[in-house]
Amino acid sequence: MSKYDPVVNTGDHNRLIKAMDKARRGEDLCVAFIGGSITEGYSSTSHDKCYAKLVHDWWVKSFPDSNIRYINAGIGGTNSDYGSSRVEKDVLSNDPDVVFVDFTVNDADTEFYFETYEGLLRRILKSGSHPAVALMFFVQYSCGVSAQEWHLKLGRHYGLPCISCVNSIYAKLKDGVIKAEEFTQDMLHPNDYGHKLIAGMVTDFLDTVKNESAAAAEEGPLPAPLSANAWENAKRLQHADTDAQLKGFEKDLKEAEYPGDHFRGGWTGKKTGDEIIFKLNCSEISEQLKRTVTRPAPVALAIVHGDEEHAVILDANFDQDWGDCLSVVPVMRHGCVVTGQTDDGLSPARYEKSAEALERYKDIKPQAAEHELKIRIIGTPEELGWKLGELSTGGPAWHKSEGNDAPAAFELLSVFTGGNT
Repeated sequence: MSKYDPVVNTGDHNRLIKAMDKARRGEDLCVAFIGGSITEGYSSTSHDKCYAKLVHDWWVKSFPDSNIRYINAGIGGTNSDYGSSRVEKDVLSNDPDVVFVDFTVNDADTEFYFETYEGLLRRILKSGSHPAVALMFFVQYSCGVSAQEWHLKLGRHYGLPCISCVNSIYAKLKDGVIKAEEFTQDMLHPNDYGHKLIAGMVTDFLDTVKNESAAAAEEGPLPAPLSANAWENAKRLQHADTDAQLKGFEKDLKEAEYPGDHFRGGWTGKKTGDEIIFKLNCSEISEQLKRTVTRPAPVALAIVHGDEEHAVILDANFDQDWGDCLSVVPVMRHGCVVTGQTDDGLSPARYEKSAEALERYKDIKPQAAEHELKIRIIGTPEELGWKLGELSTGGPAWHKSEGNDAPAAFELLSVFTGGNT
């Protein structure tokens, strides 16, 4: 074993071997990928050069008699909570035979994301096509931040192959074997050479599995979950999925403007006092909104059962400048409203402060119940008298965007629920 061996857990290869045997027989195969921007192919000069497509190309070359379908469900800046709620539509509806799972740099290394990631894995493993699952562990090369430690526990628990950039590329970087500028421009997203390195680690592993034989014994049931597992049956609700009560909000009926346009299908509010009300049966609630660089944008409250004192602030103003982003804000965990993430009520980085509040409810058993959720717009940051925040680039966060003559809309993209009965 090499010092920089990327395979940190070899796992059970039985499902993977069965997929390869299927391809050898010339049957159709589906290879899918789900994760964040690295999986999506960000920073590669073309999609054909991203690691996911290169791995798919290995399957095509290795099994020329099989039609190998390719599904890339990577969405930049997203976590496993969103992944668990969309995996059915984006991946499992295609009856995949093999699924590679990302999210290790987007998930925080906390118990909350341990639970959402486990829900995602269990949902894939229990799906009707019984796909093989392999885990991809990426890393921030500037500081080594990665949720690998948490995700690896689950990989070992479920016997899944785990391929790590932490133990390989990052370890080589720290030892001076490789220079960062060779494989990344921003210390996170790989360039073409970086994607090639990652794909090579995966295909080297696949080459070893290709020569193995499947075990004769039948596969047993999944082991018991390690977390409270309230996200295994998570749902993503948009206007086509629920009869929300609209008081000023309107359904977004626009078609996607481009293939990666994920900001469609929700509801839009434009003025102070606009409301939308949901009736939900669940123990987990998160809001997904569009945080925009077109400022100033409205700010809203997420209110459960009319308890405005413990409302969660939903701020649609993005405190960075690289473009609009999908943002998921937890509102309820294990039946408890997530409070404490807005202590200053001012900072544009408030969403990063929710970890402590989320951890507070980790030991409470999830119990689905009927809940009323109300989203109400309360104004713009300036109208609320907030202090002027700063962008990551140092500029003012609440200033009027150039060419913007009116406030941006508040775009509620979806509601995530978990722990459903």
